[in-house]
Formats: sequence, structure tokens, C-alpha cells
Amino acid sequence: MAAAHATAAMIRAGPTPVPPGRRAGPIRLPRRAPTRAATPLHASKTKTKPPSSPETGDASKGDGKADEVQFEAVIGIETHVQLNCRTKAFCRCPSVYGDEPNTHVCPTCMGYPGTYPILSEAVARKAVQLSLGLNATTLRRRSKFDRKQYFYPDLPKGYQISQFDEPIAEGGHLDVVIPVEDGGGTKRIGITRAHIEEDAGKLTHFPAKGSEPGYALADYNRAGVALVEIVSEPDLRTGREVAAYGAEMRRLVRYLDVGDGNLSEGAMRCDVNVSVRPVGRERFGTKVEVKNMNSFNAMSRAIDFEIDRQTAMIREGKGDDIVQETRTWDEGRQCTVSMRKKEGLADYRYFPEPDLPPLVLEESFIDECASSMPELPRSANGTRRSGCPPRTSRCSWRIRTSWCTSTPRWRRVRPRSSAPTGSPAT
Repeated sequence: MAAAHATAAMIRAGPTPVPPGRRAGPIRLPRRAPTRAATPLHASKTKTKPPSSPETGDASKGDGKADEVQFEAVIGIETHVQLNCRTKAFCRCPSVYGDEPNTHVCPTCMGYPGTYPILSEAVARKAVQLSLGLNATTLRRRSKFDRKQYFYPDLPKGYQISQFDEPIAEGGHLDVVIPVEDGGGTKRIGITRAHIEEDAGKLTHFPAKGSEPGYALADYNRAGVALVEIVSEPDLRTGREVAAYGAEMRRLVRYLDVGDGNLSEGAMRCDVNVSVRPVGRERFGTKVEVKNMNSFNAMSRAIDFEIDRQTAMIREGKGDDIVQETRTWDEGRQCTVSMRKKEGLADYRYFPEPDLPPLVLEESFIDECASSMPELPRSANGTRRSGCPPRTSRCSWRIRTSWCTSTPRWRRVRPRSSAPTGSPAT
């Protein structure tokens, strides 16, 4: 303030007389001291950290891992179960595995013009039994079939007969024994729906060798085989839980005798949808579908790898690079590889199947299916631990467990009372 008053006084006084021998020059004003902005009392002198995002985690890595955002996986499974019927779903071609390629085909399952599909009664019967075994809350007395349009070399018709908005069953659950590594106990996995559809053919790929291009061979013996697709709720979190769910599903399928559940033959296939999100957030992340896992052990390893891959991408700030796609499990390299972009519902262009009437189930038919079902594993005495069917009045069961596998095997033997005299029961 004093400097400002002095400057004003000098300006009012006019120019200062120049001493003799010195040249006149411009008037130099005294320089004002720079003023500092007032620092608020609540301001901190420490450096501020960059904001953290739940999608990318903490941008500044601290000395410990306490500040890092924790992520969890959200997993749902689509299980395709082949029904062990003698014929295909909509024609009379035999449903046999391992025969010569393209020997069990006909104009109906190949989609020739002028042919009409006819639903097999055995398909409806086994689908009802499997739905009851899954504790379906809604078993539709009237369901319909739809055409699912997509073009792929293993689909000779150019479409697949399936069920879209009116499946045969909705709701239900499956109780799964959780491994000890994940806490143990029993976890109830919800079932969204179960619907009938036909299977596609099988492609065998041969990679390129040198100057020879790669090629694929198509076998349509499997095209048209009856399937039941079971869609679970996103209640699973780890690869071990996925493997336990698949093993329990196969156990139920074999127990009801609706299929053999052989993963190596493709009689049971699990397509797993995996997404990663921060712990505590309700909104799901971008899901990725993983296919072609021919064992439960491979299924567990594939899911764990995909969880780690997505988590690492999110932590590196590449969460937007995770797209909805279909990936396959490479057993040799122990990693998932991108196959193709995942289609949406609009790409399939569903519409009602014009060549099939609605499937109407009468109460007498449902009661007949339920009465012919065996006692389920969860209610049979002692079968939760051993995994064998219950005892009956005419035969007993002998358990044989190999030292190299934990899967129980059983065979039917004669009761001791009916064994021939003088010879032991075998």
C-alpha cells in the first residue's frame, strides 16, 4: 500500500529535474511485490491422487493391495443335453454315434423342399422328465416351436428348430455340492428355462500345411438329433463351481436315463457365459461365451483363464476392448481363442415354425411321465454320498470305484436269495 501511494505522489509531482551531464530517460516506476493468493484453511498440502474408477481400478498403485478394486466373476451356463432316443427329433433317421459320416441322413433332416418334420413322442416324454427332475416351477401345457435363423456350414437347413418365447419349462433349481476350496456346503443354482431343439452337424477342421490351404469336413449324422437346452441363472462365481454344476447335471441326466452325458462324444456340451464386475456392483459386465470344453477339468481351467484375462484387461484400462464374442478353449496352449462375434437375438430372426403344430401336454401324459421316473438322487437314501441308484425289491447294487477316478460305477447283481443252490451270488 505504501508503494502505491509513493508511485501516485511521483506522478503528481511531475518529472524530476535531470542532473547536469545525464541524459533524460523514461520514468521508472517501482516494481510491486507479487501478491500470493490466500490459501484456504481446509486445503491439504499433500498431492491429490487421480480419481479411481470401478471399471479400471485404482489408477495410482500403492505399496499394498488394500486400495485395489476387487473383482468377481458372474457365470451362467447353457447345457445342451442329447436325448438318448432311437431316432432323431423330427425324422426317422437313427440317432447313433460313431457310424460312417453322412450315413444317417434323409431329406427331412437335410432340409429339402417339400418335407415336413414330425415330433417324436419319446422326445416330449424325456423332456418332461428332465424338467420335473430340475424342479421346474412352470411346465407349459402348451408350447410352440420356432425357427432360429443363422447360416453356418454345420446347419444344412439354414435354420434350427428350437423354442423361443414359449419353452416347455421355466424356473427350477439344481442343488450343487460346492468344493471345499470355495467354502464347501451346498449351493442352489437357479434354472431359467429348458427348451427342446435339434442339434447341428459336426465340423472337423484341418489346419493349413505349408502351401496347402486348410479345410473342414462336415458330418450331418448329428444334424437333427434331439436336444434339451438348459439355461442356468448367473449364480456361479468360479471355475470349480462350474465344474461341480456340470457334474451334478450329468449325474441327474444319467439317473433319469434321458441321456448318457458323455462329454467326449458331444452328448452333453456346456457353453459358459463369463463376465467380470467390481464387487458390490449390480450391473453385469460384457459377457464372453466359452465353448469346446470336453471335460469338467478343462471347463474349470478355461473359466479361470477367462476370468484372469478379463480382470487383467480391466486393470490395464482396456475394459472397452472386451466385446461380446464366442471363444474356444485351446487345450494345447491352455488359453481361450476368439472364434467369432456373438450374435444377438435380432440376428437370429425368430419366428414360429410353420410346419409344426403347438406341443400340447395332457395331464395324463405328465402323470405317466412322473410315475415312470426313478427316485431322484437328492431324495434317495445314501445316494448323495455314493451316487448309486436306490435299492429295489428284486435286485441289489454293487459299487465299484476305480482308484484313478472318483466317479462311481455300478452293475446289477442277483439277490442272494435267488442264487442257485451251492453257488455264490455273482
